[in-house]
Amino acid sequence: MPGRRDPLIAARFTVKFGSKLQGSFRECTVVSAEHEPAEYKFSDGEKGEPGYYAVPGRMKFGRITLKRGLTDDMSAWKWRKEVEDGNIASARTNDTILMRDQNGTPIAEFNFENAWPLKVSGPAPNSNSNELAMEDIEIICERMWRSS
Repeated sequence: MPGRRDPLIAARFTVKFGSKLQGSFRECTVVSAEHEPAEYKFSDGEKGEPGYYAVPGRMKFGRITLKRGLTDDMSAWKWRKEVEDGNIASARTNDTILMRDQNGTPIAEFNFENAWPLKVSGPAPNSNSNELAMEDIEIICERMWRSS
């Protein structure tokens, strides 16, 4: 069909956090961008009827969550250690998450500014389980936008 645009398959993505974080990821949650509303509630002067205004307040960004199988890759833990040691300036990075089409061509690009690891979680070992050991990385950023 001419002009048809197929939606992207969620499983085709690339995470790029420079030299800070590498590897393959099972799951990725891209942050949201929203305004906190500044609300003004009032009563009018004639009949005392309530009124309401809402205007855009501060910008608020969600968090990036990455999940992957636990391996000998220590990049997430080393990046988090930079923050723990107080080296936040060197821990911050500007990078992207790319959503790709079925041919691997980047279609949607989400950019992050001043991103750093807020939390790294290890696996939940369980001798009754046959599941993979997973680690989670939660990343916070100061700005996010979609460029394509």
